[in-house]
Amino acid sequence: MTTIGSTSSSSGIDPATMAAQLVAAERAPTDTRYAATQTKITAQVSAVATLRSAFSNLDSSLTVLQGGSTANARAVSLSANTGFSATAAAGAARGSYNVEVLSLAAAQKLASSGFSGDGTTVVGTGNLSISYGGKTLSVDITTANGTLSGIRDAINTAAGGSGISASIVTGDDGAHLVLTSLDGGTANQISVTASGGDGGLAAFSYDGGAGSGMTQLVAASDAQVKVDGVLRTSSSNTITELVQGVTLNLKAAAPGTVISMDVATDTSAQLSAVKDFVDKFNAALYAIASTTNYNASTKVAAALNGDAMVRGVTSQLRNTLSANVVDLKSLGISIGTDGTLTLDQTQFNAGLSKDPAALSRVFGSGSDTMAGKMATTMGAMIDSGGLLSTRSDSLTAQTKKLDAQKEALDTRMAAAEARYKAQFTALDTMMTKLQSTSDFLTQQLKKSSSDD
Repeated sequence: MTTIGSTSSSSGIDPATMAAQLVAAERAPTDTRYAATQTKITAQVSAVATLRSAFSNLDSSLTVLQGGSTANARAVSLSANTGFSATAAAGAARGSYNVEVLSLAAAQKLASSGFSGDGTTVVGTGNLSISYGGKTLSVDITTANGTLSGIRDAINTAAGGSGISASIVTGDDGAHLVLTSLDGGTANQISVTASGGDGGLAAFSYDGGAGSGMTQLVAASDAQVKVDGVLRTSSSNTITELVQGVTLNLKAAAPGTVISMDVATDTSAQLSAVKDFVDKFNAALYAIASTTNYNASTKVAAALNGDAMVRGVTSQLRNTLSANVVDLKSLGISIGTDGTLTLDQTQFNAGLSKDPAALSRVFGSGSDTMAGKMATTMGAMIDSGGLLSTRSDSLTAQTKKLDAQKEALDTRMAAAEARYKAQFTALDTMMTKLQSTSDFLTQQLKKSSSDD
């Protein structure tokens, strides 16, 4: 008996192979069409991602320029690098100032006498009242925490890491409890009063007098600095707003030494920001070109060739530049025949020196500036719900639709293959029976002839 699908069938028919070949031929045109569609969608997804990245980078550079920190950037120069350093925030008052550092702020530090032993001996009980910077800590000391390390820990716990710190320093004469003000200046001087208990805590008292139990290692002092003769006293060596927008970091006292400090427009920061814009704009144009070009020799078009959305944004960018060509030129920015920008640093510095307002006219925060209009264009492309997001959503929907079509095709072709296989199997069975009948008749005829 012949097995269905077996190549040993007397009819010579292989139902499974013939069904598979018939289905492959039937679905080939559709598979080719689906593959081409998938390739097109994938290329467009990649192209949209390329544009989104380039436009986002351009938008970021515009944000920096429009933020005000660029147009109002300031740089500080000193006649001598001694005594202090200085930084200026955007918009700091420009001008020349004479600075004299009279003294530095220092944080007070106190130390007890040395205690001998292994650190497990109770050195006192009672209460320590520690005052500093307008605050007072009340620290109870018992036999449970009356060791030197226990007193240290109790003080640090009560302080909570703010204002004062206790530590132990061990020298040849024993272990010393050291109290350090965490804030400089005379307003943060430390005083310690011991009361109650066994009297042992008197070793940690301090009021600045001769009877104090602790010794002052570092005296509290205030920073004093003069700018153009105006005196500022501070508990910190970081002085802010003595000059509007300028921060002074005092490093060494030099009474009688006057340093000249100049606060001016930071053209290097402005140049860097504008150069970044030029680079990002050119990169955006390259992204547009690479996703829309057409190779005449190979007759191959990029994924977004002829796309109306891309043509629209390209036109808006070029129109925005054209409307500001005069101000751009005054800043050393020229527009090439291909639309790309070139920045001449020498012309930029000269133009900014001649017309400082040009930078704000072109890159200011207003919606009517070149940067403002370009930022609006970029927002329409990259913002949530913008054109690129809409296009991405459309491509995602197309991909899902194509996947569904592929799945439906697979289902139809599987059914067709099963049907074809059944038909070929039936044909094979019929032909096998016919062959058997033919063989039987042949044998009968041969037998009849031999009998004659």
